[in-house]
Amino acid sequence: MTHKEFEGFYKDLLPDPRISCRAEKMFVDLLTKGTAVVNKNCETHSERIGAYRMLANENFSYKELAEGSYRSFKKNVHKQKHLLGIQDTTENNYTNHELSFSFDDPDIGPITNKHSIGFFCHPMLIIDPETQLPLGFSSINIWSRSREMENRRVRDYKNQDIEEKESYRWIKSADDTKKLIDDASTTFTFISDRESDMYAEFVLVPDSRTHLIIRSSYDRNLYGQKQRLFEKLSTSKLRATYEINIPSGSKRTKRTAKMSLRYEKVKIAHPINRSKGSYPDYVDLWAIETRELPESVPGKEDPILWRLLTTHEIKVVTDALTYVEWYSQRWLIEELFHIMKTKGFCIESAQLESGAGLKKLCVMTLQAALSVMTLKLSLQSQHKIKASLIFPEEYLPFFDILMSDLEGKTEKLKNPYERGTLKWAAWVIARLGGWSGYSSQGPPGYITLKDGLDRFNDKVETYLSVVKYFNKKDVYKD
Repeated sequence: MTHKEFEGFYKDLLPDPRISCRAEKMFVDLLTKGTAVVNKNCETHSERIGAYRMLANENFSYKELAEGSYRSFKKNVHKQKHLLGIQDTTENNYTNHELSFSFDDPDIGPITNKHSIGFFCHPMLIIDPETQLPLGFSSINIWSRSREMENRRVRDYKNQDIEEKESYRWIKSADDTKKLIDDASTTFTFISDRESDMYAEFVLVPDSRTHLIIRSSYDRNLYGQKQRLFEKLSTSKLRATYEINIPSGSKRTKRTAKMSLRYEKVKIAHPINRSKGSYPDYVDLWAIETRELPESVPGKEDPILWRLLTTHEIKVVTDALTYVEWYSQRWLIEELFHIMKTKGFCIESAQLESGAGLKKLCVMTLQAALSVMTLKLSLQSQHKIKASLIFPEEYLPFFDILMSDLEGKTEKLKNPYERGTLKWAAWVIARLGGWSGYSSQGPPGYITLKDGLDRFNDKVETYLSVVKYFNKKDVYKD
């Protein structure tokens, strides 16, 4: 009923073995059909009813399903000494299905636009800094706002305890990750964008095995100085210039950008408009500014500018460049959100009648989207990652069977990667999805890989059934 690698994925996490079995079946259907819309990923009426009942079951929440993702992540951590943790928030908007929900549903509420409804999802995606490939999720927080929620002024938001604020999620995700991987020999660098620039985070999260790299949002006061942070950086010593390749985007032209690099050790002062509490007067950090030089900025486009704050010490220029490179991996979590939504699984098109059910579906879709993204990233990696990061060893013979039909007669249409590596498997998946196989035509995109994974999962079920049949003892009685 389920692919072998997902058997037992939710074992002992859900209240009933039958529910666990149903959850695993639905997760496989997500991968096989490539959509979070239940009516499309279930083939029969009985399967649809079973999926709806599982998602509507009130005896467990999305948190139990998330535990399956954490368990999967821990299997991929093989004594790594250092891990990057990238966290961000996305909102799932279900305004188009508003009439499907009860007004009193506690799991659906206003989002950023107060006239829209949905909920927020905040995962921590763990990256191997050496291979730059995802290893899984160490934390997934999902929450919804009350429709009667008072505004910031009424709540005196600035002086609320940090644990009472939504922004506490940045700290909680880091704490959850450290508890999950409690090996003292494993260190973390947690990376986040400007929304995470909070004094409390710099005080509460760092320890002997935990560092932060956060993009600066505020021109902060510096302790004991008249200069503020941004002026301090822009007038500091030029440490280096370097070049980076910028891909095309909605706001960026494809180009080779020429960048300047500056950094300084700074004392960030406690915000004057916040209650002091038990926080220190300042925190010691290193500040980095990397700014695009005018000669490479096209037209009226804004130059690239990152100001980063980190607890990592900077001894030499290569240290600073390493931390900038680590921060640049933050785009992976944005890509993950795109795959969940517009680029693949269409999570916001799912039509359920409860916010709790949609939150469960969200966790499953996160894990499915991660599989697609990891396949694409593997084709860009210079490292030989084993296919077992996604596929079980038992699948390798089936990849060989498929290869005989997918490879061409010329060397240009041969799988160029070492057997058993994730690249080797991704090449097969891409060909199944319709990719030509010619490197001159560019690498396969997310949609191609998702379609290929859909077809692969459809075919592998038949293969596993045949193998199981011929492995039965009674087949060989004579």
